[in-house]
Amino acid sequence: MTTERFGTREEVIRWIKEVGINNKVTVIISRSDTETGKRGRSNKIIFGCDKGEKHKISDSGTQSASKKCGCPFKIRSTPAKDGSGWKIDVKCGLHNHGLPDRLKGHSFIGRLTTDEKQHVADLAKRHVAPRNVLLSLQDNYPENVTRITQVYKHKSVIQKEIRGPRSEIQHLFKLIEDAGYVYWSRKKDDSEVVREIFWAHPDSIKLLNIFPIVLVMDSTYKTNKYRQPLFEIVGMTSTELTFAVGFAYMESEQTENFCWVLEKLKELFVKKDMCPQVILTDRDLALMKAIEVVFPSSINLLCRFHINKNVGAKCKQHVVNDLQKTIDTLWMEVVWASDEVEYGQRLHQLEQACVDYSGFINYVKDTWLTPHRHRFIGAWINRVLHLGNTTTNRVESAHWKLKQMLGNSIGDMVKCWEAMNNNLRLQLGNIRASFQKSFYEVEHAHVSPFYGYLRGSVSRAALRRIAEELLRVDYVGTNRQICGCTLRTSYGLPCACELGRYRLGGIPIPIDVVHVYWRKLTMEVELEVDEDDGSEVDMTSAMDELWRRFRSLDVIGKRALKSRICELAYPTMTTLCPPSEKIKTKGGVKKKGKKPADYDVYRDPSYHEYVDKASQSSQRKSQSSQRQSQPSQTSKKIKLSKKQPQFILQFLNHIRSYIEDVVNVESDGNCGFRVIASLHGYGEDGWPMVRRELGLELIDKDRSTLYDKLFSNRLSVVRESLMIESFGSQPPEKWMSLPDMGYLIANRYNVVLVCLGNPCMTFFPMTSSHSPNVSIYCIGFVNRNHWVQINMKEGFPLPPITLDWKIFRSHIATTWMLGFAGCMQHWQLLTLVLA
Repeated sequence: MTTERFGTREEVIRWIKEVGINNKVTVIISRSDTETGKRGRSNKIIFGCDKGEKHKISDSGTQSASKKCGCPFKIRSTPAKDGSGWKIDVKCGLHNHGLPDRLKGHSFIGRLTTDEKQHVADLAKRHVAPRNVLLSLQDNYPENVTRITQVYKHKSVIQKEIRGPRSEIQHLFKLIEDAGYVYWSRKKDDSEVVREIFWAHPDSIKLLNIFPIVLVMDSTYKTNKYRQPLFEIVGMTSTELTFAVGFAYMESEQTENFCWVLEKLKELFVKKDMCPQVILTDRDLALMKAIEVVFPSSINLLCRFHINKNVGAKCKQHVVNDLQKTIDTLWMEVVWASDEVEYGQRLHQLEQACVDYSGFINYVKDTWLTPHRHRFIGAWINRVLHLGNTTTNRVESAHWKLKQMLGNSIGDMVKCWEAMNNNLRLQLGNIRASFQKSFYEVEHAHVSPFYGYLRGSVSRAALRRIAEELLRVDYVGTNRQICGCTLRTSYGLPCACELGRYRLGGIPIPIDVVHVYWRKLTMEVELEVDEDDGSEVDMTSAMDELWRRFRSLDVIGKRALKSRICELAYPTMTTLCPPSEKIKTKGGVKKKGKKPADYDVYRDPSYHEYVDKASQSSQRKSQSSQRQSQPSQTSKKIKLSKKQPQFILQFLNHIRSYIEDVVNVESDGNCGFRVIASLHGYGEDGWPMVRRELGLELIDKDRSTLYDKLFSNRLSVVRESLMIESFGSQPPEKWMSLPDMGYLIANRYNVVLVCLGNPCMTFFPMTSSHSPNVSIYCIGFVNRNHWVQINMKEGFPLPPITLDWKIFRSHIATTWMLGFAGCMQHWQLLTLVLA
């Protein structure tokens, strides 16, 4: 209680709340009124405990709760009649509940103050994690009792205030316009849904025109909740730093989509005749075709890293362990061959070593060497000015940095753009700093007068490469044949034989022998444009034509034309909308401690990683078996009895004695593909590769006619069953079904597929002839909804083949029936005996 008078209403409220907090009581305003001159209205404030009012019981079944318990505490404050200020009158000073020791976490007391809200806003703008924002609040405001929930709520309020009533695409366009980006978009036919969108930072455009020689391109995934692939294009500065040129979200990765993006990239060049000399990509056939169409004069190189990894993976599948290392070494010698003569010699050595492994050497030749050797073999690419870029590592690294900034894959396009923009700001700062270092700083190794003309005029990265090449002068001298001149042709820098001549003559390296690319040490320059009359960027005639058309139209036509012009003039009022969401972004996680695979930003394992994992697993098993003694027949029976006996009993009686083992796999709707992946050496987790390869098999140009006849009007259904949107559990229409998948598996992997279930079936390849060393994959269908792997004894009987195989197989495929005639007759005999 107090007799003190308060000058204003706000002073009363502040004093009562402070006293309440000091006594561990949360006081709130229950009612208030203001005098307006009308009857019954007067200045007053009624305070109460936050636990006042009655507890309301709800049957919602949730874990919600209420702090209300009917507390009678009440204070009334009104202005004194003598005009001395506001007085306080305690009507009831009692509480019907205990008082807490601390007010930590209280929803009312924990409300953020104005200063604290600004602090949260500043940190949220820098993408600081909420938990770290809360820690910062506690450090800067020791009396703060805010919970992390309040931080999340205020961040949400900030985002809503920034976006306002704008839609996602409208807000995205506003951000892009405000930052001065150049961008294009297009929508799907007969809809307002964005199909593709491409944007580029103004400084990135400037860097592209300064350093246009080499571009690296690649797609990445799992960056947004729409599951659209992100196509990123990067370049390299004279200081060998990576800069982002542009980003594009695409509907799909078809040649037409890539052509649209590359056409927009082409418009970023100031001069019409300018284009990249070298474009580095993976072996994406659609992208390679688009490059041929849009940039026909550019040289398209392929990433050596991914080629070597794929060849190594294929080697592990076909070649015995003892020879794998030798063949890998021979392959690398082929890749690094310095001229065509050496290439022929190295290839001959590889062919001799792989004489017993025709599958591997055919893969190497048919997939890589014959169609693409000029894109990655040293004998050809050493003649190309690639500036040291022979892998897509630059763009892969750019993907990683972006995903580090994103944090998860459930954000919208606005969040993705903000992450890209923040990355670009950091990137451009590093590039400017690198230019300044090359201009002002001199490395100790470059103090020699030999570099006198180059210091401060050539990038430090170029000087380092020249210094490394200078070490070769001692044994190269001035002999061009020994030198090879790779640094000259591939980097535009003086090679060893040139440096030898300068050293012999006691001449410093002339600056003219260094390619102009390495001499550009600033981006603060005006771009050179074509000399024309300015008609290319003059809009006078276009605007006159618009006015002429506008005046000639009727009212409806004028409205339509105005609407189209407004879309260009006011992009923040666009009617475009984003694609539909492809993944669930809310909801609890089913398995405790395990995050949904759809939420992360990290890429799925590549083909060679599946093979490496399977190879390592098999090696561990082999080593383990070597350490153990040979088990007896009794121990084998015990092992078998522990291995899924409930599955063995589901197979036909006459085949059970031929079953050595039944291996179960995870039942998530991908079990059939998991079994095939395990049998093929990918390991159980390689099931996405099997789905992908069977999808490629379905569109294989050599067998497309066969599948059109075989599947007829079911072709689209089969194709859809192989395509999935997420890596979780799959619905029944995505499960592996026979006989459809049986034909694809046998043809794709050139194996014999045996299915034990109801019915039992055998699938031979339909377009190849019988091979004595063919692999036999045996799978079983159990519980009417699950596939398992079956390990059979040698020479087991084969069930009959399907009628469609007999109808649609090629003539040479008949040899499969002849080769396995004994096993198939054995099955028929067992069936007759049991009947």
